[in-house]
Amino acid sequence: MTEPSPTERAHVRIQGLSLHLTAADGSDAYKASLLRCREELRKFIDEVNCAPILIRCAWHDAGTYDRLGGAWPKCGGANGSIRFEVELGHGANAGLPKAINYLQRFKKAHPEISWADLIQLAGATAVEVTGGPTIPMRYGRVDTQTPEECPREGNLPGAAAPFGDGAADASAHLRNVFYRMGMNDQEIVALSGAHTLGRAFKERSGTVEQGYGPKSATPFTCPVFRAR
Repeated sequence: MTEPSPTERAHVRIQGLSLHLTAADGSDAYKASLLRCREELRKFIDEVNCAPILIRCAWHDAGTYDRLGGAWPKCGGANGSIRFEVELGHGANAGLPKAINYLQRFKKAHPEISWADLIQLAGATAVEVTGGPTIPMRYGRVDTQTPEECPREGNLPGAAAPFGDGAADASAHLRNVFYRMGMNDQEIVALSGAHTLGRAFKERSGTVEQGYGPKSATPFTCPVFRAR
């Protein structure tokens, strides 16, 4: 018997989830799980003060999307692949194992929710907790199943030159990355505004000298001085 291809396996998984969501009680049960999880996430995010890293995790799972990349899962995107070590090890994802560790407890409590949906639900809830809008979301994302289905490194924008795509400057690099996803300049600027949430770390983007812990913080980022 011929082994099914990754595309064929993906099609079977998508069909299975589609049947689950359209069954008489499937979609209602899944929606109820999402709503329960959202309330738990909202409380957790507020207590732990982890909204920025969850937003970053949601973006970095989705931000590998390539509209010319072929069939799912080769096209990347919000498919939960960031939970695998090989993708967490990409340079742009430095620090994000912490976000996945935060979400492990919610995946354990709600195993029926796909990783892909959980990551995006956490990001959208984090936006709400920080005072942003309630984002209209459509759920039912299917997970990648193996590390081999992770996207190649380099799909996310680099923090500083030299850029992996050979772009001469930051604007050209951003256009190379985001045009690949079908975005325009206005959308690039709007999305980039998310960097105003949270703080930068030397151990992550490397764009600042300040690193982890209160001793490396500035007077504006030290937990001792943070207004809550």
